[in-house]
Formats: sequence, structure tokens, C-alpha cells
Amino acid sequence: MRNHLLLFCVLIGANLCGADETTGTVRDLQDNGAFGFPQKVATVLWDRPDLWFSVWNNEQYFFAQAVLWTDNDSSLGKTEDNREIGDWSWLALDLATNGESVSNTNRDYLLNPWPVQGGLRYVIEIGAGRTTSPKDDSQGRGAVRYLNTPDGRLVRVDTFLIPLSEISKQVGDKVRLAYWGFSPKPPLTVNSTGYEHPGKQYYCYNIPRSTYSEYVLTKGGEIDETLVPEGRKDISLSSYTNSPMPNIGDAAPEISAQEWINHQGPVTLGDLRGKVVLVDFWATWCGPCVDCIPHLNELQHKYAGKNFQVISLVLEGRQTMDPFLKKRPVDYPIGLESGSLQAYGIAGIPEAFVIDPAGKVIWQGNTSLPELDGVIAKAVGP
Repeated sequence: MRNHLLLFCVLIGANLCGADETTGTVRDLQDNGAFGFPQKVATVLWDRPDLWFSVWNNEQYFFAQAVLWTDNDSSLGKTEDNREIGDWSWLALDLATNGESVSNTNRDYLLNPWPVQGGLRYVIEIGAGRTTSPKDDSQGRGAVRYLNTPDGRLVRVDTFLIPLSEISKQVGDKVRLAYWGFSPKPPLTVNSTGYEHPGKQYYCYNIPRSTYSEYVLTKGGEIDETLVPEGRKDISLSSYTNSPMPNIGDAAPEISAQEWINHQGPVTLGDLRGKVVLVDFWATWCGPCVDCIPHLNELQHKYAGKNFQVISLVLEGRQTMDPFLKKRPVDYPIGLESGSLQAYGIAGIPEAFVIDPAGKVIWQGNTSLPELDGVIAKAVGP
């Protein structure tokens, strides 16, 4: 980290740390914005003591900025299943503008969804409550940064710069959107709709789309997109290190877990050689993951007696898994407190791999994808 460039820039959402010569100190965020954001002509969608959220666009970009006034700490925290988590945020876009789930149309942009996934990412909706895994090939830019105000406070600023061509929009079109931001230290969850959740924690997908703000894309002036920090180049401060995700055709890394449910003794890919194996990485708190469980149960029963096996791996232990299974039956082995998420390069869930009888990876993706059934049927054979 180049401390001489910006003393107070300590990022970061997922606790990735970077400094940018163009950032500087913000004199008045409400008047001037930060990182080239044209606050003077922007539309303010939310103004509360804990969150200021504004949007702007021109013919090329959709620009959004959130200021979290009470978040002054970039430290990592822990999830319930003992994983590192940092500051991150979510910009949900209802691009169909009808308040409904529309596959391959609606998409959400994320900043630092995990400590090893810095900067701007996006997911594409593929069904009600289901999305792809986070993708990092956006042509936009964005980051979570901390800036010092004139009164000496640190203030968190989340910035999203998204090409209109990437969301298939142009001047004159409408979008509906909501911002959600999270901080483990200090404990904080905010949103731009006024939504209040009865539980301890909620996510952007819990926010009713009927409460999203509507925004009409209008003609805007010029901006310097290079002023927006590129968080994907930040250096990770996380101690969690992933191996590269195996490619199609690679030998599947061996799996391991501290304890197994629905199986006596450990499960290994070596012992399953000769079978088609679906390895599913998930968590009890992941809504899209949980939604896939009934279908994975169906696959396990459909190919019972054939050379096929579903294996699932989680970081969680008995404390969270036992009460979960009382409500949601799982009919295949579950490996608890597994180190295989790092071995497989898992940075987001749901994520799954189909492994052929020779131990080679033949498919990788989200378990909700309809193509999965065909891959398994072809691999298992008649």
C-alpha cells in the first residue's frame, strides 16, 4: 500500500487496500462528491444520517455513489460460519422495471463481495432468487474507499461506474434500483429504500422490489472515468488464500472435511473413482444455495444405483448445520468445516463441479443452471 499517496485511505469493503493518486481529501462530500462523481448535478435518492446515496448518468455511463457517514473502520470481521468478511455493498438493478424476476435481464453489481474478490463484480439473474456467481469482467470501475473529512473523521465512500451498454440501456430509458451496504466493524447494514428487516441480518435480495427507486436516464456531461478507483487491482489484506479454480479437463483436487453428515467416515474422490461426482459448495445462509437443495436431492435419487454421487462441502459446523437440517433435509453427504473451498479456489457460492469417473473436471458453474442435468445425464450414460 502506498501510504504516501493517501494517508487515510485504508480500505476496504472486503478489506482490500489500495491508494490512488487521484483520490485526495474530500472537502464536502454532499456538495462535491468524490472520485469524479458530479454530485452538484446528481440525483439524491436517499439522505439519512447513516447513508447518502446519489446517481447520475451520461450517454456512456451510469454513475452511483454512496456515503456511509457512520462507517469509519475497514477491519475484517467473521461470518457465522467463521469466514472472513469485510465491508461490501450491492447495487441491485431492476432493468426490466416491472418489479419482477426476469432471467438474463436483471443484474446486480457488487463491490468486494468477499475479501478475495475486490472491486466491481456483477451477477446476472437466472431465475427467481437465483443468480450466476460473481463475474469480474465488467468494463466499469468501482471500489470501497475511506476518506477523511475536514473535521477529521473517516467516512466510507462506495463508488460504482457502469457502462450503459453493459446493462443494455440508453438515455431516455428507466431503471429501478436499490443500494445495500454492509460493515462488520462497526456492525452496520444500510439500504436506500427504508426497508427494515426483523432479523439480525438481511441482504439486498430481501428488499422488496416495489420499494426500489425509479430513475430516468438523461443526458449528462463529460466525466473522467479514470478518477474512479479500480478496486480489482487492490491488494488483499485477507489471510484467506485460494488456489486457482480448476479448469475443465483438469484433475479435480481431493476433497476433505473435519466431519461428515449422511456418511460414515470420510469421503474422498479417490474412493469415488469410477463414478460421476457432483461436488457442491454452499452454505446455510446462502438463499440461492438452499433453493437448489431439493433438485440436488432429486438428482441423488434419480441416479441411485448408478455410478453417480452428490457431495456437498461447507465451512460451517454442527452449530449451524444441525438446526438447519431439521427444517431442510439433505439426502447426500455433507462435509463440515471443509478446507476444500480454498483448494478449489471458491470465492463465491453456489459453485459446483462435475467430475468424471477418471477424476477430471467436466463442468463448473451454478447448480441452478438448467444445463447441469444434461451434463450429468450424458456423463452417467444410459
